[in-house]
Amino acid sequence: MDEAVLNVVCKLKLRTSIVQSFPSILRYEESSTYSASRDMNMKSLIRKHNPQIHIITNNITAEISVNAVLALGAAAIGADSPLEVAEITSSSDALVLNTGTPSIDRYEAFRLAGISANTKNIPIVLDPVGVGASTFRKANIKDLLSKIHVTCIRGNASEIMNLCSVIDNDTSSKSDEVYDIAAVPSNESDDISSTLKSYLKPSRSSQRCSGADLQSMIHSVSGVEDAGLGFSKDAVISISKKLDAIIVISGETVTVVSARDDFYKEYPGGSIFQKQFTGAGCMMSALLGAYLATGRKENITDIDSVESCIRDYESCARKAERRVYGSRNIGTMNYRNTLIDELSLLDKPWRYRFDKSDLNLYAITDRSWILNDNDSCSESSLEDNSCNSNKASKESLYCKSLEEAVEKAILGGATIIQLREKNISDDEYIKRAESIKSVCDKYNIPLIINDNVNVALKVKAAGVHVGQDDTSVSKARSILGKDYIIGATAHNLEEAKIAQTCGADYLGVGAAFGSSTKKDATPLTSLETYKEITSNISIPIVAIGGINDSNMDLLTGSGIAGVAIISGIFSALDIEKQTNILSRKAKEDFLS
Repeated sequence: MDEAVLNVVCKLKLRTSIVQSFPSILRYEESSTYSASRDMNMKSLIRKHNPQIHIITNNITAEISVNAVLALGAAAIGADSPLEVAEITSSSDALVLNTGTPSIDRYEAFRLAGISANTKNIPIVLDPVGVGASTFRKANIKDLLSKIHVTCIRGNASEIMNLCSVIDNDTSSKSDEVYDIAAVPSNESDDISSTLKSYLKPSRSSQRCSGADLQSMIHSVSGVEDAGLGFSKDAVISISKKLDAIIVISGETVTVVSARDDFYKEYPGGSIFQKQFTGAGCMMSALLGAYLATGRKENITDIDSVESCIRDYESCARKAERRVYGSRNIGTMNYRNTLIDELSLLDKPWRYRFDKSDLNLYAITDRSWILNDNDSCSESSLEDNSCNSNKASKESLYCKSLEEAVEKAILGGATIIQLREKNISDDEYIKRAESIKSVCDKYNIPLIINDNVNVALKVKAAGVHVGQDDTSVSKARSILGKDYIIGATAHNLEEAKIAQTCGADYLGVGAAFGSSTKKDATPLTSLETYKEITSNISIPIVAIGGINDSNMDLLTGSGIAGVAIISGIFSALDIEKQTNILSRKAKEDFLS
């Protein structure tokens, strides 16, 4: 062995320091005074406060991470020199540490910036990119976590499970010895930059973790892209408790774990396109910094800030996918840019964010399928008890509130919700609309109020839908102004042209079918009529009436943007599952 290298290795052995317990350095004491943070419009708050996020990220994804933060209305700075990071962090509102493209200087920058953030008591987000890829990364990330407290850790399943292994690894065995690379003085880094690599290759034995089930979760090659693996729930809860940190595991679903908050929840993921360009996860980590920083300013708990971020980011990812498919310009970079565009529009009025892809699966509520809701039953059905008998026959499967049913429809893939209520006062309508809007707002889904402009205005819904016998489109526009979506009903080209001229943003045209149960149902509004209307007006059209998963494809080629469905969604025994089936078909038939 070369003498110079031998000297360096000896120094490394002497300076090896693996901490068995992790300090609770500076903990953010979260206030319990905030009672409705989950429904808070974090998007507007971020733009209001314009928090500065110090992002020390990898060289590959720096641009996209910064652009994502800027799109939300926050500020970003990317200083990474150990000579200035502490000062920069001290003037920032959150710190994001991304361990991709690591170096000795960069880990020193992480440490100095982290200590500064802990001193100032601002949130830290750690993205342990490829933590299992090398001994160098494992040793330094473990050392870093022994010196600073992080608020949130985000990674894919492979990264999080390898982090569990790194944190819980028993280092008492000499064969598992890991060297503290960050302890090497900067003037010695050149001596080892090339030669030492051969002595510090990833060791599979060092991936050993307590619990036999955990080892099977860890991939033999634990790089950045190993995102399709499972994870041990117990192991993640354990590391959340040990590090006193919120853990976010991204993938097809996003899992959030916080031992402190006794919190474990899964959220629908975003888009398959997120796997096709580098930096989607890094974007999420940077955005978490912006949400946590804003939450601290508004006395919102960290876990609520994280929830808001996940919902907003993944909803934008799904919307961007629909827009890309709808534009027929399906490409990786087009999707990436569309995703950032969607982030930039999050706090804008719905009409400015509205796109024909929002109409792809238009769910119209029907309370008649909700348990314990006699208001939804007609007088005749109440007299003979047929309504409640119908509900009670499948009581264990039906939703017990419209809010629950709407949330399941959204989770299944509904892209827009229309609240339809009949024969109730405006006060009651407003009360119900506010409750449904809180569900829609969680997932950034537009809420349309059926046939009541005043209710739409009062609850600040996304818009209103008016029929031929309801308030006119022109009157609705004069009341609502330019920020609200207005939909109108049309049965032919003449009515469609009038509605468009008067200011409608979309049209509901039908009835498409006379029956929602017969597979061979004859269309009442012919395919030719749909084609005639879609060919002669510029606003998008949604078909309505008797549409289900069996007859939907009969409307393919009509030019419509999507389908509006009532009982085909809300009468389903499993609303989320049925909506998912409809969503996939609607996307295939009308977007792709």
